[in-house]
Amino acid sequence: MPRITQPHDEAWSNDVEAAVATFGNRSRNEILRYLSAHGPATRGDIVAAVSAGEPSVAKHLLALEETGAIAVDLKPGRRHGRSPRYSTNPARIKELLAAHLHYLLED
Repeated sequence: MPRITQPHDEAWSNDVEAAVATFGNRSRNEILRYLSAHGPATRGDIVAAVSAGEPSVAKHLLALEETGAIAVDLKPGRRHGRSPRYSTNPARIKELLAAHLHYLLED
């Protein structure tokens, strides 16, 4: 099995790491596209619209929230018994894409 390594490059910032985690996964991209087109949505709405099951969508939503690519209307700890609504954070998505492009194309 190949060994996973981390780049030893000062240009590899936290934003580049977050961009790779966010955009390097097809399901996460599909979720972002759905949210971008349909506005705030519940997890159930997202599961019904994308090609991933509920456990997978839940995992991806958490990862997207951690990178800031999506926003949630309820804070963690306040979600029990409620259906949080997820939406894209276009400004953060642009930041992550810019960081990744800068890493790939700039010296």
